[in-house]
Amino acid sequence: MSTLVRPQSNSSAPSREPQRANGRIRRTSDSGVIASDGDSKPNSTESSQARGGFLFSPAIDLFFVANAFWPLLLMVDCFGGLTTHQSLLFWQIYFVTAPHRWITLVLVSVDHHKGRDRRRQFLAFGTAILIGCLCLKLGTGSLLCLGVIDYVWNAWHFASQHHGVFRIYQRKSNTGRAIPPAAPSRLAVGFEKALFRGFMLYTIARVAGWGWTEGPFEGFQWVSTVDWFALAIPAGLVIRQLIQCFVTHDTSLASVMYLSSVMTLFASLLLASHYENSQYVVALALASAIFHSLEYMSIVTWSMSGPQTSGKTNPLVRLSQMWLLFLVMFVVVIGLGNYALSRGYFELWVFINIVVAFWHYCFDGMIWKSRKSSAKTAHRAPVAT
Repeated sequence: MSTLVRPQSNSSAPSREPQRANGRIRRTSDSGVIASDGDSKPNSTESSQARGGFLFSPAIDLFFVANAFWPLLLMVDCFGGLTTHQSLLFWQIYFVTAPHRWITLVLVSVDHHKGRDRRRQFLAFGTAILIGCLCLKLGTGSLLCLGVIDYVWNAWHFASQHHGVFRIYQRKSNTGRAIPPAAPSRLAVGFEKALFRGFMLYTIARVAGWGWTEGPFEGFQWVSTVDWFALAIPAGLVIRQLIQCFVTHDTSLASVMYLSSVMTLFASLLLASHYENSQYVVALALASAIFHSLEYMSIVTWSMSGPQTSGKTNPLVRLSQMWLLFLVMFVVVIGLGNYALSRGYFELWVFINIVVAFWHYCFDGMIWKSRKSSAKTAHRAPVAT
């Protein structure tokens, strides 16, 4: 909306030349009214997106980040029979899960974290992981130990990523507000973090057979009684989020959508494990793997679409300009490559993907923690005017 200012009384004639005041161009009309070009009406789509706290748009966030389609995927998997499940598993393993792990290596290669080159640190950790995996493989003669480590580390990775995305939505809720809500205490944030991640870790342990009447963990059948208390955690978190969104207006609709979707999925996994329904456990586990991978690639895409301050010579900036095309090509190449390798050298393919998975778990935490600290530093830095 244009700002209207009356001319000074001592001006003899209004000037048609543009005037600059407070960094804005002000043009004078024949009637002596000065209009400021800087006060244009905000775009309604952008303002609604900011109020909703969405990273992209309601539709894209709902489909690719909150993955609200997972109940439909579950129905197709459960009622489609064995052939449908195998087809879904094929696409999930080769074209969803594998690319989302390999993409971390690309980020490590091109993103030097705003001038702080950490390639030596990444190389050191990567080499240590590779040597450790080789020692375990050659020492035991099998991939069983590596598989157990992968399951445990992946469980922590799942819980950390889902909670991290939820925290992104929480911070996004305060963006653009004239009076942001009071920041929660560190104790409250830590308690929420413990509940959120603890529930997911507990659910993943139950999925592995912990507490089942027939399974690898005998003597833990009493754990099933804890399930009902554990289910109070997602219910409480979602109810709190609904109150903050629709009653106190302290959070965004996007955070409610995401939290409701991910907590409903893991609550369903826990219920399926409680009743020891293997069919639903397998189908829900596949849905959670797709959820996790699509969410990760969406967050990477969102980070790529953000403002870059490192200059056009930074490889990350050049990559961000063609990110979607690169992502499609990357998924296809990695998917086909993994499929071809698995057909001829299955054990080698499994070993390579376990190593890449360990790199993904390790580097992913390093990348996002680094970006978080960089963002805090940038927030505290004075802004040039």
